[in-house]
Amino acid sequence: MGGLANIADWRVTLDGKDLTDRIAPRLLTLRLTEKRGGEADQLDLEVTNHDGRLTWPKTGAALTVQLGWRQGKDVRVGLIDKGRYIVDEVALQGPPDIYTIRARSADLTAGYRVRKDDAYHNTTIGEIVAKVAAANGLKPACAEALAGIAVPVLGQTAQSDMALVRDLGRRYDAVATIKAGKLIFAPIGAGTTPTGKPIANIAISVGDGDTYRMSEVQRDAYAGVSASWHDQDAAKRKTVEVGGDDGTRKHLKRTYASEADAKAAASAEWNRIQRGAAQLEMALALGRPDIFPEAPTTLTGFPDPIQSRKWLVSEATHSLDGDRGLMTQLKLETAA
Repeated sequence: MGGLANIADWRVTLDGKDLTDRIAPRLLTLRLTEKRGGEADQLDLEVTNHDGRLTWPKTGAALTVQLGWRQGKDVRVGLIDKGRYIVDEVALQGPPDIYTIRARSADLTAGYRVRKDDAYHNTTIGEIVAKVAAANGLKPACAEALAGIAVPVLGQTAQSDMALVRDLGRRYDAVATIKAGKLIFAPIGAGTTPTGKPIANIAISVGDGDTYRMSEVQRDAYAGVSASWHDQDAAKRKTVEVGGDDGTRKHLKRTYASEADAKAAASAEWNRIQRGAAQLEMALALGRPDIFPEAPTTLTGFPDPIQSRKWLVSEATHSLDGDRGLMTQLKLETAA
């Protein structure tokens, strides 16, 4: 196997029908972007229709995609399932005629994005996730570390379920997304799945990379975060603080209903500030479709400002084309 050329492999189905062989001679670009938060993962396909033999793709159709390597050295041979997507945009340009097909995570249904009014009282994060999941035909996957956290009051006024869960995720520094029919709510950077299983560490050496770029902001710009809450018994506003004791604190504008809510929000923002202290963008000449957001990553052989830090994947884009094969571009941030 060591002497074999690197040959990428892929498979695409449309409403259950395998289209790989039919569109392989026509494929210009396949690009899959996987994101961590409430935004949908996005699949883009560009195919040529120079001979007019392809029919106009229909929106609403379901696409599945698998990516990997057929053979090669220093690559993981085999296909990796990258999920199911719904076509929601089709464009045509030419000459020659080229179809651009855009599809997004299949589980982000229209109902999940519809604004509505609701309210939650004396409940928990786990119960909220379960209710939202049931309302949208999903299975709840709430991490044990978050499921039991009490939520005295949570209002939903002219807000979609998607926005509600995303805001809840920001308050508790959690991933709030949908994958494979599950509504996932789990701590960012925990290194585990919602069921508690560890996410395998990704190892990348400097020889795997094509290009990289690291940027850093002044960590000491904020020494901590503060947040206000309204104490009904004392009839006055109080403040909680997290982080260091010296320096300027970032104060959250919102006034929270309880001390617990204020502390959770301040802690979440402090974690985001720490993770955002350094960011890294990296292009891998040999694609790694096994890499996905939230994967802890160890980098070796890089300069010390990069290698000495622990990193977390925040976004992964896998691209396939006829000229350069399968590539992966990563966005990483420092682990809090």
